[in-house]
Amino acid sequence: MDEETLIAAVNAALEAGDWARVSCVTADLYVLAVQSGETAFAELVQDLHWIANDALAHPLEVGVMIAP
Repeated sequence: MDEETLIAAVNAALEAGDWARVSCVTADLYVLAVQSGETAFAELVQDLHWIANDALAHPLEVGVMIAP
């Protein structure tokens, strides 16, 4: 997949609250960003990846933080 397709997939997964998908897609997006030399973007993607992993590891805490 290309970078724009992966970004769209991350956005869709975020909107759906699908943290597992966010984690998977950001891993692929990180690789592409590093390969293309986009280090600042790669760092942001890596941060999002770890946020998604934290959300998977601590779903109750995340649910409380994002509840309306």
